[in-house]
Amino acid sequence: MGIFQKLAILALALLAPLSALAAKHPAPPAGVTRTAPWNSDKSDLPADDSIIYGVLPNGLRYAIRPNNRPQNQVLVRMAFDFGSAAEAEDEQGLAHFIEHMAFNGTTNVPEGEMVKMLERLGLKFGADTNASTGFTMTDYRLDLPKADPALIERALFLMRETASEMLIDPEAVDRERGVVLAEMRQRDNFQYQRDRMQFRHFYPGTWLADRWPIGTREVLEKASAAQMQALYRRWYVPDRARLVIVGPVDPVAIEREIVSKFASWKGSGKALGQLDRCSVDTGRIGAQGLFVHPQINEQLTVQQLLPDGPRPDTFETNLMAMKMSIAATIISNRLARRARIEDLPLLGGGTSFETGFCDSYARIGFSITGKDGSWQKLMPIAEQAVRQAVEHGFTEAEIAEQLQRLDRAFENDVQSEPTRPSGYFAGLLTRLDDENVISSAVQGQMIWRQIRPFITTGSVGAEFAKWFGRLDNPAIFLSTPKGEGVGETALPAAFAASRALAVAPPEQRETQSWAYTDFGAAGEVVEDKRIADLDIRTIRFANGVLLNLKKTDFEKDRIRWSVRVDGGSLHLPREQQYLASFMDSVWTNGGLGKHQIDDLRALLAGSTAAPGLFASEDVFGASGAIASKALDLQMQLTAAYLTDPGKREEAVRQYRRGLPEWFARREATPQAALGVAIGRIMTDSDPRFSLAPQEAYESADFAMLEAALGDALRTNRMEIALVGDLDEEAAIAAVARTFGALPKRNDSVHPYSDARQTRWSDATGVHEIPHKGEPNQLSWRRIWTTTDASDQRTEQAMMVFAAMAQIRLIEELRERLGKTYGVFAGSSMSRIYPGRGTFTISTDGDPKDLADIEAAVDTVMAEMLDNVATDDLFERARKPTLQAYADWKRQNGTWLDLAARAQTDPDMLQRFRDSEAQFQSLTAEEVLGVARRWLLGKQAFTFRALPAAMP
Repeated sequence: MGIFQKLAILALALLAPLSALAAKHPAPPAGVTRTAPWNSDKSDLPADDSIIYGVLPNGLRYAIRPNNRPQNQVLVRMAFDFGSAAEAEDEQGLAHFIEHMAFNGTTNVPEGEMVKMLERLGLKFGADTNASTGFTMTDYRLDLPKADPALIERALFLMRETASEMLIDPEAVDRERGVVLAEMRQRDNFQYQRDRMQFRHFYPGTWLADRWPIGTREVLEKASAAQMQALYRRWYVPDRARLVIVGPVDPVAIEREIVSKFASWKGSGKALGQLDRCSVDTGRIGAQGLFVHPQINEQLTVQQLLPDGPRPDTFETNLMAMKMSIAATIISNRLARRARIEDLPLLGGGTSFETGFCDSYARIGFSITGKDGSWQKLMPIAEQAVRQAVEHGFTEAEIAEQLQRLDRAFENDVQSEPTRPSGYFAGLLTRLDDENVISSAVQGQMIWRQIRPFITTGSVGAEFAKWFGRLDNPAIFLSTPKGEGVGETALPAAFAASRALAVAPPEQRETQSWAYTDFGAAGEVVEDKRIADLDIRTIRFANGVLLNLKKTDFEKDRIRWSVRVDGGSLHLPREQQYLASFMDSVWTNGGLGKHQIDDLRALLAGSTAAPGLFASEDVFGASGAIASKALDLQMQLTAAYLTDPGKREEAVRQYRRGLPEWFARREATPQAALGVAIGRIMTDSDPRFSLAPQEAYESADFAMLEAALGDALRTNRMEIALVGDLDEEAAIAAVARTFGALPKRNDSVHPYSDARQTRWSDATGVHEIPHKGEPNQLSWRRIWTTTDASDQRTEQAMMVFAAMAQIRLIEELRERLGKTYGVFAGSSMSRIYPGRGTFTISTDGDPKDLADIEAAVDTVMAEMLDNVATDDLFERARKPTLQAYADWKRQNGTWLDLAARAQTDPDMLQRFRDSEAQFQSLTAEEVLGVARRWLLGKQAFTFRALPAAMP
C-alpha cells in the first residue's frame, strides 16, 4: 500500500460519521433530514463537525454554524446555483436584473417596503442588506444586528419571499430598469472593457467570454417582466438553493423556522444541469490579443489551458495545490527582489495556476504589470523567471522560508478559530463549490502536518516543472496605453525569443539571524495605574514612554497593538507634506540597518510580526494584530524601525518607479479626477490637503525626509497600546526591554498650534472638473463646510442627519428616478484641525441627467431642512447604529482605538463612556436643529466631474 493510500485511510478514519454528529448536536425537528457535510462523499479529508448540514424534502439544503463572534450578530445567506452562465442570448443580464427585483415587491411585501422593513429592524441598506450575481451563483445577504428569534423569523420570511414570491411587476421592472442601467454605466470603464476582451481572447465561445453578469444594454433596455418571470420560475427552485445561518443561534430552533418558512416551497422537478462547464479549444497555439486605451496600465498575461478533469478535495489534490502555491510565492518574491535591486520597470507580477477549470482543464501562466511601454523588456524577465524554476527548481532556503510561513499560518488558524468572526464561516459556506469540503482549523493543521513531509525542494520543483514545463505555446494578451510597434505576431515572437535563451540557476542566499534583541537596560516603570471603569492599565516608564494595556477574551491568541509618536503631517513642513506618503512607502521597504527587506521577510516567515511605519495626520506610528507569542518580536521589530531604519536607495527607486503612470492616470475616471481636484479647490491649494506636483514626489529622498523629521522619532512623546489575549506582566516586560530601554523622550508636548490652523476657500459654487473616462459617466459631489468634532452631540446629530439624507436620496434618485446606482451622504468632523468639518452628498450618473440629479438633491435637502422628515425616517436612520452598540464594546478594534490614546487624550475616554447614552437621547428635533445650523442657507461647493470632451 502506497503512502497516499495510507494517508487517505487515516483521513477517512477522522471523518465524523453521521451518528457521531448526531451525538454532538441535538436531534433535528420533524421535517428535515441531517446530512453529511457538503461534498464529503467525494473527499478523503475530515469535515468540520461544528457545522450542521441538512435538507428539506423539497431539496433545499441548509447549513448552520453556531458562533459567538460577534456576540449578537446573526448572518443569514441564501444562494442559488444560478447566474449569467444560464442565460440565453436574449436573456443576458436578466439573472442580475432578477436579483434587483427581490427588493421591488413580493406576494407579502409591497414594492418599496422590503428595504424599509429591514431598516426598521436595524439593518443598513448596502452594508447589512445586499445581494450579488455571478456567472454561476446569485446570493442574498442579511446581517442581523442581534440574535432575536423574532428578527431571525423576519429574515427567513424575507428570504422565502425572495425565493418564490417575487412579483416582477411590469411597472416595477420599468422603474428598476434605470437603476440596472446605471450600474452597468458605472462599471463600464476601460478596465472593465479590458477584462471582457481578455476573457474573450482566452475563453472564446464560453460563458466566461459572452455571459458577463451585468448583461448587454440591448437586452436590459427591452427585457420584459414576462421574460424575467419565466427565468425566475425556472431557476429559483429549492433543489438549486441553500441557506446558511451563522451566529449565536439555537440550531434546532433555526431548523424549525426553516421548515416553517420553506417546507411548502415547490420545485419544478426538472433536471437543470451544471452551469460551470465549458469547452475551449486548447490548440489555439500562440494566439495574440491586444487592448489599447490611453488610460490603461500596461499588463501582459500569458496563459495556456491543459486537458484536465474534476479535482475533488482530497489529500493528493491538497498536496499538489500546496506545492504549486509555494512555488508561486517564491517566484513572486524573486521577481520583486530583482525589480528592487536592478530598478526594472516592473510594477508587479507572478504565476497563476488552477485545476478543475470548467471541469475539463488546468490553467497555467503568468502575468506582469509594468511601466508604460515596458512589455518587451518584461516579457523575457517573467518568462525566464518561470523557466528558471522549471529547469532549476528552488533553493533549500526558499522552501524553508515557505514551510515556516505555513507552519505559522496553520498554527494561527487553530489558535484563532474559537473567536473567528461569523462572516468568515458565512463566506466559506456561501461560496463553497461542488468539490471542496470545509474542515476545521485543527483538521486543517492535521492535514498540513501530513502533507509537510512531502514538501521538499525536489518535490516542489518537480511539481512545478510537471505543469509549467508544458507552457510552450500559450495565448498571450497585452493591455497597453499605446499600441504602436505591437505587430500581429509580436507577442508570441517575443515569447519564443525568450525561450531560446538559457537560464542560470537561482542564487543561493545566506540565512541570517535576527539582529535586534538588545536595546539596552530594560526601562523602569515609574507609574502604574488602572482606569477602573474601563479596566485599562496605564504605565509610564522612566524614559517617558507610555503604555496602555487592555486584556480581553474577544479574540483568542490575538493581540492588537499600536505605537504612536506625536507629529505626523503636523510635524512636516507645510510645503513638504508629500513626504508623508513618501515615508509610508519607503521607510518599511528600506529594511533595517542590519537586514535588507528580503532578508527580513525570511526572518519573519515563522511569525505574525510584521514591519511597518506610517505618517498620519498627527502621529508617526505603526499598528497591527499578532499572535500572542509574537509580542516580543513585534516590539523589537518596531523599535528597530524607529532607531535603525535601512534607508536603502532601492526603496526610493521602487517608490519613484510607478509615479509617472499614477500621475498620468489621475484623471482616468470621474472619481479619480474629483479626488484630486476637491482638496485643491476647497483649500486654495493648501499643500496639506492637495496633491503636490509630480516633480515634488520624484525629488523626495531619505536626506530630505530626515531633515524634515529632525529628532521627532527619537524624542517626541510615545504612547503604546496592547489589547487582547495578553499577559500584562509579560507585555510590560516586552515593552520595557525595547521602547522602555530607549533614550529619554520629551516630557513636554509640542502643540503644533500653527500647523493645526486651516481655512476654507471662498470659492463656493459650481466647479466642473474634466475627466478622461467614459463619455457617459459623471461623478457628482456637493460639500458644505461645518465644524470640528469637539462637541460629541453635534457630531452624532450630523451623523444621524447624514443617514436620514442618504435614505431619502436613495429613495428619490435610485428608486423613483432610476438616475443612479448609489448615493452617499456623510458627515466628517476633524479631531485634529479646529473648526474643520464637512457634510457631503456624492453620487454618479450620466452627464445628460445632471440637471435631474441636482434638482432631486435640492428638493430632498430642502424638504429635510424644512422638517418634512418623519419619525419613521429618523428611526430607520439611527436604528443600525443603536443596534451596533450591542457588540461595540466586545471588539478589540474598539478598545485599541481607545487605548491608543488613553493617557494623552482623556477627553476620548469620557466621550467613549458617554457615547451610547448620548446617541440614544438624540431626538429628531435636535438633529434637525443641528443640521439647520450648519447647512440651512449656507453656500456649498458643487463638483461635477464631466467628460473632458464634453462642451
